[in-house]
Amino acid sequence: MNRLFLYSGLLFILILIFDAYDRDYNQTAIIKNNQDVIVNPTNTKEPPAAQLTKKQIPNATVSTAKTIATIQNSKLSVKYDSNSGELLYAELKEYSVDLGSDTNIVILDFDKKKYSASSDLQIMESESTPRYTPIKSDNSATTLVATNIEGLTLTKEIRLLENTHQIIISNSITNNTNKNINVRNYETISRDNNSEASIMLPTFTGGAYYDETNKFSKLSFDEIADNTQSIKAKNSWISMIEHYFFSAWLPTTDLGKTIYTDYQSNIYTIGSTTDYTIVAPGEAISYESLMFVGPKLQSEISVLTEGLDLTVDYGVLTFLSAPLFWILESINIIFDNWGFSIIALTLLIKAVFFKLSETSYRSMAQMKKLTPRMQALKERYSEDKKKFSEALMRMYKEEKVNPLGGCLPILIQIPVFIALYWVLVESIEIRHAPFVGWIQDLSSADPFFILPIAMGASMYVQQKLNPAPTDPMQQKIFLFLPFIFTALFATFPSGLVLYWLTNNILSIAQQYVINKRIVG
Repeated sequence: MNRLFLYSGLLFILILIFDAYDRDYNQTAIIKNNQDVIVNPTNTKEPPAAQLTKKQIPNATVSTAKTIATIQNSKLSVKYDSNSGELLYAELKEYSVDLGSDTNIVILDFDKKKYSASSDLQIMESESTPRYTPIKSDNSATTLVATNIEGLTLTKEIRLLENTHQIIISNSITNNTNKNINVRNYETISRDNNSEASIMLPTFTGGAYYDETNKFSKLSFDEIADNTQSIKAKNSWISMIEHYFFSAWLPTTDLGKTIYTDYQSNIYTIGSTTDYTIVAPGEAISYESLMFVGPKLQSEISVLTEGLDLTVDYGVLTFLSAPLFWILESINIIFDNWGFSIIALTLLIKAVFFKLSETSYRSMAQMKKLTPRMQALKERYSEDKKKFSEALMRMYKEEKVNPLGGCLPILIQIPVFIALYWVLVESIEIRHAPFVGWIQDLSSADPFFILPIAMGASMYVQQKLNPAPTDPMQQKIFLFLPFIFTALFATFPSGLVLYWLTNNILSIAQQYVINKRIVG
């Protein structure tokens, strides 16, 4: 029966390995196998997608100097380059770096991460880059005009939607020449691979996109660097995601686009571009781009466009994690405290698996009752392991005990535990959320290690309620497990430790009652 814990641990590790593999590697195949892949766009007469990034060598007639200006609303403070319209910084006014800190989260951050975003126009067969000049600005919007390309007037308006994390960029071009021009609109998000993800709690940082065919797909920085490609997409969006926060260009029309990736000089880019449109002499054309740059707050992003809530990266167990979060969020409406909501959700999960747990604990209790006889058999056949095994199986048969009878119920619950693990790790709603007393941030480790120590103690009590291993080596391993898990959980978010501690206490109570009935 003690092998139950080993089997459970093995399954737990295998699921985590598969989940990590899915997060980091499995998404590339979606792009590679897409039938609309443009394997080498540089062979076309049109400028390659890679040339759309602002990281290319600038035209000799264009200054590389940036003139920084700021617009803001109640949620965002955005800095942009008034020469190019490139978005360089986006500060979230309502989210501090650390609890109680005066320093706010900055997502777009050109200085520290080369993290920036652009929406602009490209003219076919033109090597000139628009150079803009501000003509009108207020607190939350600015209008830029470029006339440096002969015969063309380009206008760019950057505007923050009030009380949101959304930025609208409108690009228009007027053809004052005597010939047709071909124009397309492109959107890019670029950054380096500087990640602040925790080693103990690794979360995904990289590119992601969504389209009607492939749905949600992630692209690690290595995948972008190793395999820059393009695909045709419809009703799509592109993004750069990290733990708790992300930036994304959202769809504004149902026009098809080409999604592409690019890697140059340690800068990773994901972008999208429309098809070229002919603009006749004297005519004008306008495009509108919509960017979200903010937190993965599911109540906010789920209504913006299809699939955007998938940026909350629950991994391969999303089908379990998503409903668990919905239940947790619904419970929190009642308690208005995420800590008590976690406890209530644990009680609910325990109730759902009550009968399965009871089956497992009954099997453990029966095994515990047989421990003295097992020890006697071990001493009697200490020199003959084969006879010991045969005698042990006869005893199980006589007592009608299945040594693995409690294994399946616990194994069934492990995916639920892992799914809830990712809910508590990924959900920004729990970030900086207080519980009681010394726990002021459920997303951070317990500052006084009270919860991890209590969790380790509860694990020790659980071991005492289970049948003791007959093998001396197993006894030593199980003796150290509570200490190992205590040290490990000391680095985990308090919300996750709270869930595990609550689950252990409920398990102890249930197992104690069953043991009293069977063992006495």
